[in-house]
Amino acid sequence: MLQKKLCVLVLTFSLLLLLTVQAKSQDQVIKVDSLYSQILQEQRLLHIVFPKNYNPDATDKYEILYCLDDIADFLTLSWGMLQWEGFIPKNMIMVGITNPKPNGENMRDRDFTPTKAWGKTGGAASFLSFVKKELIPYINKKYKGSNDGNVLYGGSLGGLFVMYTFLNDPALFASYIAIDPSFWWDNYLLTKTAAGKLDSNKVLHNTLYIAGREGNAYKEMGIAAMDSVLRRKKPEGLDWTCVAYRNETHYSTNYKGFWDGLKFSYGGFYASTGGYSTSRKIAIKPKNGIVLKDVPFQLTCYNLMADKYLHYTTDGTEPTLSSPTLAGDTTSISLVRDSKVIVKSIGIRSEYNKLDSAFFVIGNTLKSIAEPKNVKQGGLHYAYYQGAWDSFPDLKKNKPVKQGIADKDFDVNKITSDKNFACVLTGYIKIEQTGYYILEMGNGNDHSRVYLNDRQVLGNHFIRDEGEMYLLPLQAGFYPFRIEYFHKKGDAELVPVYLKPEGKEDFAIPVEMLFSNNQ
Repeated sequence: MLQKKLCVLVLTFSLLLLLTVQAKSQDQVIKVDSLYSQILQEQRLLHIVFPKNYNPDATDKYEILYCLDDIADFLTLSWGMLQWEGFIPKNMIMVGITNPKPNGENMRDRDFTPTKAWGKTGGAASFLSFVKKELIPYINKKYKGSNDGNVLYGGSLGGLFVMYTFLNDPALFASYIAIDPSFWWDNYLLTKTAAGKLDSNKVLHNTLYIAGREGNAYKEMGIAAMDSVLRRKKPEGLDWTCVAYRNETHYSTNYKGFWDGLKFSYGGFYASTGGYSTSRKIAIKPKNGIVLKDVPFQLTCYNLMADKYLHYTTDGTEPTLSSPTLAGDTTSISLVRDSKVIVKSIGIRSEYNKLDSAFFVIGNTLKSIAEPKNVKQGGLHYAYYQGAWDSFPDLKKNKPVKQGIADKDFDVNKITSDKNFACVLTGYIKIEQTGYYILEMGNGNDHSRVYLNDRQVLGNHFIRDEGEMYLLPLQAGFYPFRIEYFHKKGDAELVPVYLKPEGKEDFAIPVEMLFSNNQ
């Protein structure tokens, strides 16, 4: 029965996710356009996919994703999901370059190949000239495209052209995505010339993502040899990778490669913006607190690929590429003096680089007390006040409307919802083990405060949509504990105070850890 319910739950979630993705893809507007190329002496058909909030009258420029071989349905679906999840910017336009075949001619063979092998192949130079001198200026003028930050994507012979463009004019695009590229062309011509091209391009500022199929195909397509050249040359200013997909076909690699390639192309972007939640940023914790000299504490980060793109310093200077990176979810840091820790997302696209910081002071472990007499486990004592206040009132001048014990059934938001009120919870918190702890308040507690040992630890640095947290070295034992909730009519609901022991997940402080005076 449990397994059946689990299967139903998984299927329901999958269906909701699919419907969400489809809804996002339907937000996109697709336009058919064309331009006549003087260079190619022919009309070229284009498919333009706009983001939902595209505004032709805006002053902002739109980054462009140029797709060779037009735009397949899976591209628009993946593109929309990547935007929704915050892996790529929302203000992007996708341009699909079609490949018409008049009179039976294969335009891909002509346009994407750098040398002539049969028929009308070998037109890559002309096609690159068309892209650079006609297509990009046309898109920039008509659709407010940007000259910077653009992406070129292609598979198979399209991937060959992607690499050809990168080697011959790397500054034309910020990012290049070549999926199962046909590097075998003309006896592996591009691989043979790649080393010299890389040597001649001393200044690079690009990402290059190459994906193929694991096994013999990786070698036969010429990807293994190109990977070897890139490893040997290690081009400065190029963020690149070659990936071999397992159990994929020549065509299915495009599905995975498009998704992975765009995420790679915008490495570091996720840390700077967030997806459907605009509040999601670098998201390090804690942001403030007391630490012990030379006793390491954990700085936690919830961003993807933090160990690649998030660099930090502990001396208050701005991080650079030579600064250490955050080691995945948690990084152990030790300090010898009061310090400002700065974290910076650093990707190829510097316009998306962002900073976050935390400040820590060197101090001592907060002293606990023995278990007080006449205390009762199971929650703090609460006193509830009402009034027409705009800020936390002087409670000495007010009498509580209601008092009691905030036990497991207590909900501060159910006392009232249509009045301004304050609710003060007092008593003790019991810490079972000596170590570092983080106290946290989330969104909704904008005007609230938390005290430990009569010292205010939360409420001075609250940031809306982000909350507040404070790191403390605590002994095992009891601490006087007070929460001062303040709620204004119309604000978000108050939320519990959370505790995070080092090395463990945070949790809402349970009533089992809280004690009140047994009155």
